[in-house]
Amino acid sequence: MIESKKRWHLTTPDEQAVEEIQKELKISSVLAKVLVTRGLDTAETARTFMEMDIKGIHDPYLMKDMDVAVERIRQAIDKQEKIVVYGDYDAGATRF
Repeated sequence: MIESKKRWHLTTPDEQAVEEIQKELKISSVLAKVLVTRGLDTAETARTFMEMDIKGIHDPYLMKDMDVAVERIRQAIDKQEKIVVYGDYDAGATRF
C-alpha cells in the first residue's frame, strides 16, 4: 500500500451545533456536520447559505477590471470573434 506524504488534519464539528442544525433544518447528520465544519454553526447561517438568493451575491463589478473585461467581451461579440472561457471546477467555493 502506498503511504501518503500528506498529513490530514481532521476537525471534529461541535456536536451540539450539528444536532441543532440537523433538527431545525430537517437534514442529515452528514450534511449538518459539513455545514458546521465550514463555519455555518447556527441554523440561521446554515439556512441562509442553503437558501441563497440573488441578494446574497456580490456585485461582480467589485472585481478588479470587470468593466474592462465586459467591454472586451462586448467588442468580441460585435466583431463576431471567438471567445474562450477558462473556468475553475470549484468556483462555487469562492463564497468563503
